[in-house]
Amino acid sequence: MERDHLICCLFGRITASKPDIDALDLRIEIDNILTESKFTTIGTEPNDIQLLDELIGELQMSLMGRGYNRKDRRRK
Repeated sequence: MERDHLICCLFGRITASKPDIDALDLRIEIDNILTESKFTTIGTEPNDIQLLDELIGELQMSLMGRGYNRKDRRRK
């Protein structure tokens, strides 16, 4: 599996299973799995910033499409 595809899958899986996760915890979880899979961590490849920016945009559109607002996302 390509590293970018793995990051996309992990981002989606983790945010779906833990909707109230913050960005730092999300990055730590993704980095841990990348390291276990013998890939480099987030921020070490040149296109990582663009990939994460696109993923965040997709997540925001998905949340808006489902009708979640900030208050709903922050509720635990």
